[in-house]
Amino acid sequence: MRTITLLVFLTTLLILSGCNSTPSNGTNEPPSLPSPNTKEMGSKQVQEPEPNLPQELPTPTIQSESGISIPAVQGSYCWGGMCADYAGDVKLLEGKVPVSVLVGENISINLGTDVPPNEFTLVEYVDGEARPISLREGTFRFAQEKGTHYYGAFVGWSSPKNSQVSLGDTSFAFVIRGVEKK
Repeated sequence: MRTITLLVFLTTLLILSGCNSTPSNGTNEPPSLPSPNTKEMGSKQVQEPEPNLPQELPTPTIQSESGISIPAVQGSYCWGGMCADYAGDVKLLEGKVPVSVLVGENISINLGTDVPPNEFTLVEYVDGEARPISLREGTFRFAQEKGTHYYGAFVGWSSPKNSQVSLGDTSFAFVIRGVEKK
C-alpha cells in the first residue's frame, strides 16, 4: 500500500509539472519558437527576459540551524531538455544513513539559483502517507518527535509568459534522525 501511495504521489507531481518545455499549440504544425515576453507599460511595450536559470540541474544544500549538513538524493527531474524518472522518495532513501539533528531545529533548503521557483512542495512521509510541510523562505521547523523522518521535495520553475510552460523541475529526498539535546 505504501508503494502504491508513493507511486501515485510521484506520478501526480510529474504530470502536474509538465516535463515538456515546449507547449503544444493544438495543431499538427510544429510549435513556433517562444516570442520575447512583453508587458504593457502605458502606451509602451517593455520586453521581459526569460529567467536566467543555471545550465546545471540545481543541487539543494540542506542544513540545520546548528550547521549540520543533510545530504539529498536526486529524484526525478526535467532540466535543460533532459528528463529522468526515478523511484519514489522513500525508495530512493533505502539504505541511506540518516543524519542526526536536534528535534525542533529549523532546517533550511537552498537551491543555489538566483531565480526563485514558482512551486516548492515539501512533504514528510508518515506511515506511508505524504504530509505537506510548510516552508517559509526555504526553511521549515523539523519535527518535535525523536526517530527517523523521511522527506521529499518537488521544485519547479515556469515561464513568466505562460505558467503552463515548465522551464525545469527537480525532486529530491532526504532523511533525518531526530535526537534530543543531551
